[in-house]
Amino acid sequence: MVYSMSKKITFEEAFAQSTTEAIKILGDIVSKIVTDFLEAKYSISLNKTSNNPAALDEALEHAIDGGKIIIERKLINLLYEKLDLEPIHSINSNLSSFEKRINEVKNRYHE
Repeated sequence: MVYSMSKKITFEEAFAQSTTEAIKILGDIVSKIVTDFLEAKYSISLNKTSNNPAALDEALEHAIDGGKIIIERKLINLLYEKLDLEPIHSINSNLSSFEKRINEVKNRYHE
């Protein structure tokens, strides 16, 4: 069976979908704060943070501080699912920066 490359989701599409789904657990008000912060400080929309996960990390920290870990973990799990990758559950995964973990997923997907 031949698979068309156009059927394969891009990393950026999967990241955008995962970000949107993960942020929904914050509710409308906090989601808007995060979105507004990204647009004001970085001039980027929430769905365009795949190349700048540090900006998303900072926006989440600004809006919800300690709760950002829950959103980031949810986003990463959704990303693995959408990209059909097996998650890496390492002992140090919680200690790695969000940006590093996103880049690891991106690199694995593009292998």
